[in-house]
Amino acid sequence: MGAEASHYDMVEHMRFGRNVWLAALVLLGCGDGPAVEEEEQESRPDARTLVEVAVVTQDRVGSFLASTGTVQSVAEANLVPETTGTVISIKAEEGDVVRKGQVLAIIANPNLDANLSRAEAEQAKAELEFARVKELSSQGAISERELRETEHLLQAATTSLTEAQRTQGFTRVVSPIDGTVAVRDLRYGEVAGGQRAFQVVDLKQLRVVVQLPERDLPSLTVGQTATLTSVYEDGGSATGRVARIAPIVDAQTGTVRVTLSLDQEGNELRPGQFVSVRIEVDIHEDVLTIERRALRYQDGDPITYRVVVEEEPEKGAKSSKKKSSRWGDDDKSSEDSEEPDYPGPRRIAHVVDLELGYVDEDLVEIVSGLEIGDEVVVLGNTGLRDGSRVRFTDDPTLADSQPDEEE
Repeated sequence: MGAEASHYDMVEHMRFGRNVWLAALVLLGCGDGPAVEEEEQESRPDARTLVEVAVVTQDRVGSFLASTGTVQSVAEANLVPETTGTVISIKAEEGDVVRKGQVLAIIANPNLDANLSRAEAEQAKAELEFARVKELSSQGAISERELRETEHLLQAATTSLTEAQRTQGFTRVVSPIDGTVAVRDLRYGEVAGGQRAFQVVDLKQLRVVVQLPERDLPSLTVGQTATLTSVYEDGGSATGRVARIAPIVDAQTGTVRVTLSLDQEGNELRPGQFVSVRIEVDIHEDVLTIERRALRYQDGDPITYRVVVEEEPEKGAKSSKKKSSRWGDDDKSSEDSEEPDYPGPRRIAHVVDLELGYVDEDLVEIVSGLEIGDEVVVLGNTGLRDGSRVRFTDDPTLADSQPDEEE
């Protein structure tokens, strides 16, 4: 009897322990399960793509021809002394504005100085001799032939003096144009001659010469506007116009020479700068445009992403999109995953096929695919997919919608 009672007590004890274990499982399933789900929901990152949009508007878009070239001065003079001598005076420095005929430097040449002195003396002597002979001729003391010979000697002495005076001028380096001293290669005390002493350029008349392909020739006309920008950042810019178009095509390169004159107003460029050139050959006014940043290509075709606001799906509805494994649903089918309850408008980015017109540096002409007022993605469209959820900077996030923790 005692053995049977002991066995009965042991069975009851095991049954009681089993019931307690089952009750604990029920409590865990009913109480902690939703809390864990809720915590998992709150810890999910906001998977919407942050984007910036711009509105489709009406604007003007141009068609351009692009090239490169070097800024040149229309009037540019390299001054080389016409004689050899020692530099004794420099009267202009780089950056100085000079006038035509202004002396920039003086060179000493003893031989030229001696020739001038000799010519002056011979000319003075010839003048005195001619005056004496002329007086005697008037008195009938000498013949007419002797008078003419004396006159010829005076003319020869005068010619020699003029030549000496002109040669003496070679010791002065003079600017042949109005302009600015760009280079000063002379130094005090050195022997100059045969090499450039100064370079003077006219900064008020600048040009750029470009070589354009023969196929662009029908699009070019004199007077077309151009924009010139330094190829280096903050190097300056300028506007200009097509001044001349060469009448022939270079047979070796297949290009035509086009000369652009730069406008003085607003010009920030200097001679010698390497610039990029954009010649506007046509313009479309009041056409639908988007920023060039919004333009993307898919399989070689132009597209953009238009953002629309759609209605929220009913609670409990399954998302038609596959959830990434980052949601922690690796063991569940994507059909069983619900889209997080994002706060704010439900913005969706859809791919739009485009037909383009002109494309310039900033804007793109839209022939078809969009309407005025549409919002297109200009920032954040790299790697974006059709139907992606997106948000703007001011839209609330999942983190914003989570309640504050109680202290």
